[in-house]
Amino acid sequence: MATLILFCGLPGAGKTTLAKRLEAEGRGVRICTDDWQAELGVPHSDAAFHERLQPVLYRHALDLLRHGTDVILEDGLWRRDERAEKFRDARAASARIELHVFDVDLETLWARLQGRNLGPDRGAYPMTRAELETAWSLFQPPTADELADLEVIVET
Repeated sequence: MATLILFCGLPGAGKTTLAKRLEAEGRGVRICTDDWQAELGVPHSDAAFHERLQPVLYRHALDLLRHGTDVILEDGLWRRDERAEKFRDARAASARIELHVFDVDLETLWARLQGRNLGPDRGAYPMTRAELETAWSLFQPPTADELADLEVIVET
């Protein structure tokens, strides 16, 4: 049975660091929309392209799962409806679900993002404080009911 590894957390929480480590350990194929967009030479400011690319990569992830390949889907899943969709689709693909939940305070996120914004990672979205605060206001932490039926939950 293939595993879909998911992340729930805001920018700067550590999702990419963990996803890259899991990939290096051979835990699955890592799919990250930001990295693909950068690799294709499309600037981060092109949000419309990002919105078109993300579902294409997600369909690819589901195909990989259906063929027995573990997938590390590097997305923040800020909203309940996004998580519910991923859980439902993974089950339909007969995949196991592993969710990593990141609980990091706003100031720590901002400090990490400031460092990331200055770094060499061309796949990392250069986020502003205002964008982070907007994301913070939109974030819906997972509830106990959401997590009740999952196979593996890791609080980070």
